[in-house]
Amino acid sequence: MIVAARKTYLVDFLLFTAVVIWGFNFALMKLLYRYFHPIAFNSVRFIICSITMLAILRCRGEKLLPDREDLPRVIWLALLANTFYPFLFVIGLARTQAGTAALLMALTPVFAFMIGVAMGKERFGGGVLAGICLSITGAATIVLFGTGEVSLMDSWTGDLLMIAAAMCWAWQSAESTRLLPKYGPIRLTVYSMVIGTLIMLPLSIPWLLAQDWPSIPPVGWLGMAYSALLSITYAYFVWAYAINTVGVAHTSVFNNVTPIIALFAGWLVLAEKPTLMQLAGVPLVLIGVFIVRSRRPAPVPDE
Repeated sequence: MIVAARKTYLVDFLLFTAVVIWGFNFALMKLLYRYFHPIAFNSVRFIICSITMLAILRCRGEKLLPDREDLPRVIWLALLANTFYPFLFVIGLARTQAGTAALLMALTPVFAFMIGVAMGKERFGGGVLAGICLSITGAATIVLFGTGEVSLMDSWTGDLLMIAAAMCWAWQSAESTRLLPKYGPIRLTVYSMVIGTLIMLPLSIPWLLAQDWPSIPPVGWLGMAYSALLSITYAYFVWAYAINTVGVAHTSVFNNVTPIIALFAGWLVLAEKPTLMQLAGVPLVLIGVFIVRSRRPAPVPDE
């Protein structure tokens, strides 16, 4: 029991480091869009991630390809996590306000809840659902009381894209539970990343060719390295490991910490000052995360 509790706290710590990285990456990407087209930026960082992940897998001496019978499911997971999701996210982020994007991505645990129940993989008790709702309320407070951050009517296209991105991320989190017992978090993450990148690259060719690569300054490439190696390579491994260890609901709710980090990252990086009402939403998110962390989902009976 003590060992299990320590393992859970370790997972929580790793998840927190991942959302801190994601929160700062949110502000960083807004800066990097000054140098890169969003799709060109996304394509290059996914190439970097795929090469790095394959190298890690090779160093571990593990298989570089999934079993043939699992290939359709791995391709579907790759489409969700590393083709559909990144396209929707980067285009949506470019077309909507930062606060609106953060709020809509905070819907991920709700989608994960519905998908997990529909798949019969998890059944949530009232405490877990209350924690999810409380953390979403905190995320909404942070965003809705910002200074001119939300524009749902004027940026409806970007908002719909962000909602679709949140659904894709939640769906891939749930779908990955089918293959994680067999392949483990590292192998499955690598397979999904490499296959998703191979599908995405041909679709990105027009923007890759149009990008003015010589004009990108060194700081742009440093930001690219941060976004590729930390925000994706490291954070994706952590995310997959957490799903395999503590479940979809427990893992997904940590996404609601990201708007808090993004709020302060925006203040530090973009000189965006948070309001008092935004700061009041911070404890709501943290309390919600604590409730979900401390309560176990109700077990799903064996059929």
